[in-house]
Amino acid sequence: MKQLLIKTAHFNLLQRSFKDWLQTMGYADGTVETFPVHLREFFHYLEERNIFHIREILQRHYDGFISYLQIRTNKRHQSGGLSVSAINKIAKSVNTFAKYINQNGRFTLDIKPRYLQHSQDVPKILTKTDLKKLYEATFTPHRENTQAMGQRDRAILAIFYGCGLRKSEGTALNITDIDLQKRLLFVRKGKGNKQRYVPIAAKVLEDIKTYLEEGRYWFLEYQLQGLQGKDLNKKSDSSALFINQVGGRMQSFYNRFNYLAKNTDVSIHFSTHTFRHSIATHLLQSGMDIEEIAKFLGHSSLESTQIYTHVTNESI
Repeated sequence: MKQLLIKTAHFNLLQRSFKDWLQTMGYADGTVETFPVHLREFFHYLEERNIFHIREILQRHYDGFISYLQIRTNKRHQSGGLSVSAINKIAKSVNTFAKYINQNGRFTLDIKPRYLQHSQDVPKILTKTDLKKLYEATFTPHRENTQAMGQRDRAILAIFYGCGLRKSEGTALNITDIDLQKRLLFVRKGKGNKQRYVPIAAKVLEDIKTYLEEGRYWFLEYQLQGLQGKDLNKKSDSSALFINQVGGRMQSFYNRFNYLAKNTDVSIHFSTHTFRHSIATHLLQSGMDIEEIAKFLGHSSLESTQIYTHVTNESI
């Protein structure tokens, strides 16, 4: 929705100042980029209804915007409106903007947050058998360095399954965020800019430690030796936990997951979030209290965690 035109200088200024505030508050890079885009759509919607100043925005305008999102075409221009998840992400952006406005003190935006309920939108999970197969496939022969690749793949599984991290949280991890002595992982930029510590289980710690002490050095050396004479400063990031083959911070794990899947008979399509769904479900099945699981995942509300009770009930 970046192409949507905002005619009002007032709304344009608010969008820019909102983005600056998100950056200042330390929100994740993806949030800093997407929230203002979502807000732009809200402002466009308002202008189409002859509302040109924040003082004119009422609850009914916000509610109407949410209803509008349920019928507007998606980015592929297909009918049927946006998904519940997509609508709630846009609503979250507007709600965060309201928080910014009310904290700023110059204006007041009195709107009550509204989110749509998922209709039993149960996430897919990997079984423990699936996870074992993926784990065992990590040392499948590789043309570059089988051992280093395998050690990094096992550390990736340890972070996203064993620690239940979101993709943005795992991507942002630095080596200094791992406390091997205390067996704790520090999430600096969680959802909603919240920080937390995540306990690291013994086997998970072993895989992370092996990668840190052995495999990770190969990626750093490969980058230095194989890219001599090129501009490395823009790509290298020696502080990052997960290093790619040009010495930079890994931003995508798709190729590694695709590689593991091809070497197993795991049929489910999986991503970093699939591992997060899986560990949450397995912890619930093992008898862990739902409040402890919410704390482990960094959920601010039990409503987000309770979806896993549906997964557990289905598996039973």
